[in-house]
Amino acid sequence: MKCSMVTIGRPNFRRILNEEISAAKRAIFASFVGMLLFSPYIVLADDEDSALAAIKQAIQAADPERAKKAFEKDHQNPPSKKEVEEMVATIVNAAISVMDQTAEFEKHFPQSKEVAANRDSLIETLFKVFGGMGLPVPKNRAADLETCTRNLLHNRSDDIRLYMILCRVAAALPIVRQQAIYEELGNESTPGPARGMALAALRNIERLGLPIDLNFTALDGRHVSLAELKGKVVLVDFWATTCSPCVRDLPDLKQLYTKYKPQGLEIVGISLDSNKEALIRFVEKEKIPWPQYYDPAGETNRLAQTYGIVGIPIVWLVDRHGLLRQLNARQDQEQKVEVLLKE
Repeated sequence: MKCSMVTIGRPNFRRILNEEISAAKRAIFASFVGMLLFSPYIVLADDEDSALAAIKQAIQAADPERAKKAFEKDHQNPPSKKEVEEMVATIVNAAISVMDQTAEFEKHFPQSKEVAANRDSLIETLFKVFGGMGLPVPKNRAADLETCTRNLLHNRSDDIRLYMILCRVAAALPIVRQQAIYEELGNESTPGPARGMALAALRNIERLGLPIDLNFTALDGRHVSLAELKGKVVLVDFWATTCSPCVRDLPDLKQLYTKYKPQGLEIVGISLDSNKEALIRFVEKEKIPWPQYYDPAGETNRLAQTYGIVGIPIVWLVDRHGLLRQLNARQDQEQKVEVLLKE
């Protein structure tokens, strides 16, 4: 199972961040902290060689495999959630820096023989970080990333990676813009993986404000029906025991449940596990109180297919009227829950 917003079924390298790399920040964060900024105003070196060296350094900082190796060299302990979040921020900031510095390089050295190579490196970096691994796109730079990706597509319309990047970037844009991009990517000329993701995302956007059909017998025999939970705010957690980010989120989810259940919060787990016994053992060990959907089909189960779940963890919120209100409730989770509980 691949996770942390990673498309299910992609190559194993995308598990790096989710399961092991974490606190490699100690090995690389200090070296690059000065340049890993969200600011688009990059001060480029006066000479071409120094500018190229700075870009190369940013590319290295944005490389998850390099981060993993740096961590494993000096640390034996599993990563904490905080360390993972800091590592994600480091890699994301580095990728943004690569984009900014590449753009500035082309302005300062438009005749350089390295322009094409820099673009190749930029595409590979953006794909690894945002397209393949699906790390969160900073909302304040999403529009810049869209512009950058479209500029690259202008000359490289056959590069499948760019369509994947654009599909990921869309999720960080306002909902109206998201819908427009997904509609654009949903046409038949878009390469398969990106087109499938866009169509699934588009279907879910169209579900916003509508009831969703969740009706099943849970792992422990409880009957679960969203129709019967009207009057409650329901958090729907798509997860798996094999997904490290999902497991790391569990303590916060338990705390949220304990705090807000008296006010009307319910949680429903949609497990993408295929091993029933392992799921039962984990639920019992962790004393997870909310019901769990299980299907031996695992990541291709009925609900995952119905709702186009191509990466986990995914958290949705359903309001007291049974209407789907949030497709990305993993971020700012408590705030979003509070808003719906007060309605």
